[in-house]
Amino acid sequence: MDIREYDVPYHIRVAIDKEIRCSFWYEFTLDGPVLKHFQHLKDKLDKADLRVMAFDIETTKAPLKFPDVRFDQIMMISYIVDGCGFLITNREVVGSDVQDFEYAPRPEFDVGTFTVFNEPNEQELLRKFFSHIRETKPFIFVTFNGDGFDWMFIEARANTYQNLKLEDEVGIYQSGADGFIGRFAVHMDCLYWVKRDAYLPQGSHGLKKVTKAKLGYDPVELDPELMVPYARDKAQDLAEYSVSDSVATYFLYMKMIHDFIFALCTIIPTYPDEVLRRGSGTLCEDLLMA
Repeated sequence: MDIREYDVPYHIRVAIDKEIRCSFWYEFTLDGPVLKHFQHLKDKLDKADLRVMAFDIETTKAPLKFPDVRFDQIMMISYIVDGCGFLITNREVVGSDVQDFEYAPRPEFDVGTFTVFNEPNEQELLRKFFSHIRETKPFIFVTFNGDGFDWMFIEARANTYQNLKLEDEVGIYQSGADGFIGRFAVHMDCLYWVKRDAYLPQGSHGLKKVTKAKLGYDPVELDPELMVPYARDKAQDLAEYSVSDSVATYFLYMKMIHDFIFALCTIIPTYPDEVLRRGSGTLCEDLLMA
């Protein structure tokens, strides 16, 4: 009766056939699990006010080694939710309580005062982070190399504690080659945008160089070998370094990536995670099919 392309993913086929695109407004009613009424509100053009959380973690490590999830710990998580800054510390590693502080690399990148939660150990640090996510309910998680490090490290460390699983707590899970995606939220890893769309030379894909090239300022630098000694003896200084990365990630996303990706979503029949991660050729194929 009918032959369709066998390799077209189901959700893309549905988006094409039903003319559904992310970033538009739709009105629908349900009767139990059955969709009764579905309508594209073409006159409603205002952007959705989506709550964004950008975060970055700092971990312990052995001298001259990379962090190892088997025995290294998360010592700080800094994050920004809708422009408000927070920092959680692991006092098992951090030598003293960190006090609330202000951080603004430039006047236009000011998030005000960072609220600090000093937790007794790594398990309580993770519980605090997960509970704050459930409390604030972000629609978009933003990281820089979160697929390759931050979410992976958080998931592995959570698994070392009983009854603490990343997906159960906040709905984020690893989906094979697609990286970490959410059941109810989008995960935007800025590194994919840098590699595909930022037009920076190969050696300039680190957060520090991207910040200088795209946001126009030099972020705080700290030798990785000094992080653990700073955690023990200069906790307040390490805290400023930690939040500098989450601030850079947040404003890089808000200024360069958010509108760009969601504008592409209005024409490409798939969800934002894929629009960010797929190659240009694959996106062109999806667009041509539509």
